[in-house]
Amino acid sequence: MEPVLEQAFQLGIEKCLRDAKRLDGFPHTTTDGRWLTNRDGHWTGGFFVGMLWLAYLETGSPRGEELALNWTQRLGARCDDDSSHNLGFLFEPSHVRGFRISGRSELREGALHAARALARRYRSRGRYIPAWSSELNPAYEGLAIVDTVMNLPLLFWAAEESGEGSLGRIGRAVGATIAGQHLRPDGSSIHVIYHDPLTGRPLKAGTHQGVSADSCWSRGQAWTLHGFTRLAALTADPGLLEVAWRVADHYLMRLGSAAIPPWDFDRADPSEPKDTSAAAIAASGLLELARVTAQQSYRLAAERMLRGLATTCVDFEHPDAPGLVLHATVDLPHGSGVDVSTVYGDHYFLEALFKLRRPGDWHRLGCVANYGAAD
Repeated sequence: MEPVLEQAFQLGIEKCLRDAKRLDGFPHTTTDGRWLTNRDGHWTGGFFVGMLWLAYLETGSPRGEELALNWTQRLGARCDDDSSHNLGFLFEPSHVRGFRISGRSELREGALHAARALARRYRSRGRYIPAWSSELNPAYEGLAIVDTVMNLPLLFWAAEESGEGSLGRIGRAVGATIAGQHLRPDGSSIHVIYHDPLTGRPLKAGTHQGVSADSCWSRGQAWTLHGFTRLAALTADPGLLEVAWRVADHYLMRLGSAAIPPWDFDRADPSEPKDTSAAAIAASGLLELARVTAQQSYRLAAERMLRGLATTCVDFEHPDAPGLVLHATVDLPHGSGVDVSTVYGDHYFLEALFKLRRPGDWHRLGCVANYGAAD
């Protein structure tokens, strides 16, 4: 791996281990030189825990394993929380990754509970999983977002682990719905689809964090790229692979020669904020797509994006500053988290670098196909 990427990886490991010792809650995004944290992990706590498991794999330190396990257990109370679709985000990098690395049965059980909780959100009329709780807003009852594709691997993993075939069937049904409703013919993604809560019929397209219902929100495109690539690898479904291919090609076409996308591809003016978290998510997904398809152009694109992140968005001069990857955009339309670091951007950046360094260990990262030895 290139020296600057190795340096960025080691800095990320150092930062997450330091944060694990000094923070009293799960880091979410940065503000005013510090992490904003939360006690229950919000929707992002699994990413911090996932970085701690990567740190343990890297160092082999008993103290590192202890830190990873302690933070994993702190998140475990959420395993039956069926109030949102985020259970894959929470439990794959924490519990599934921890189980694959440590073999601890209690982590396996926590992840299985989380998969069953996610399945309880499934709406058979419409074959979708609503993203958020209608108790927060009645309009959320029939609202589905494309990000959900990233939570579906937890269902396939749990079906294989437990023998509960219904979990895999739900995963396939929701994946097909997302492919059919959230993708345009050109491979761009639609963030939100509203459904009739009674019939499940799709009513209209929308967005929560993008410019408009007709735009291509860059992080949503990255989630879609990464998510369908992993579904294709888990299921060996050529239809899902074709979807991943189309989404990736659209992302790269819109990105052009850049490494980091604008926060929305339809707001590409240089004065608009970038979103480094989208770049990190897409890079990790492209590395997997390169393996699944044997098309090394995807790997080269991922490496170019990671190089751009490392050379322009990692502050090597201030190693004690919170966060690793600068210049992410969380939610510009709602004025939240513009030009910050995010725990998910940091996680996927480290995950992608880990994939470059240790390709034979991908099967230990979570709900992924076992690719076996390094290429």
